[in-house]
Amino acid sequence: MEQLERPDEATWDERRLWFEAREAAFGRAGAGALSEQACALMVDLQAAFCAGAWAAAVILAAAVVDLQTGEGRGAAAGLDKKERDWLRLLRNALVHEHPKRPGLSMRDQWTGRGRWERKARRAVEAALAALYAPPQEQGDGRAPGAAGAGRG
Repeated sequence: MEQLERPDEATWDERRLWFEAREAAFGRAGAGALSEQACALMVDLQAAFCAGAWAAAVILAAAVVDLQTGEGRGAAAGLDKKERDWLRLLRNALVHEHPKRPGLSMRDQWTGRGRWERKARRAVEAALAALYAPPQEQGDGRAPGAAGAGRG
């Protein structure tokens, strides 16, 4: 069962390098007032992402967004309302069960891993956008490392 096995080193490294490249891209543009707890949760978010714990990554990313954009902090410069709403709805579907319509099913764990990875990548991007300003673009108009991000 892939989701319970440790990823091989190449997979872990690919995920770690993607995460770190995206964080570097967002970080180059600078950051405003950072929440200490949001920054601390980024460590767990990266570990969950690298391990392939996609639902956990989504939930942690949503927590980072909430902490960083919460009371007294205002909206994050790099995170638009559409992305924040998407992430909040997905997080809510994961943590508040609807028995007839679960946010995550055992079938998803077996056959939907690729789709959930795309969602986790999008959630990581949202968390980074909440922490940092929009990423600086490369000459080709794409943010560094954007090719693997996808939309889920």
